Amino acid sequence: MPESKARHSHKHPQHHNAASNNHPKAKKTPRIIIIASIFFALLGLGISYFLNAASVGSLLAGAAIGGIAGFIFGYQADKSLSKK
Repeated sequence: MPESKARHSHKHPQHHNAASNNHPKAKKTPRIIIIASIFFALLGLGISYFLNAASVGSLLAGAAIGGIAGFIFGYQADKSLSKK
């Protein structure tokens, strides 16, 4: 339907402009860090299972050490990939 040339546009206060939205974005953890942490935790769990015959303490320690190693590996990989 054609609009009249004499008609003025109305500004509605409920419409927000994206530029006026000053909310800081939440920092998102890169996926490579999450994936590497899970992979290395499972790898550490598997290694500690075969080395110590399924002792609960060694399983938890292996998973924790693997998760920490995965986080460090993922963080370094993300840092080097984002340098481009």
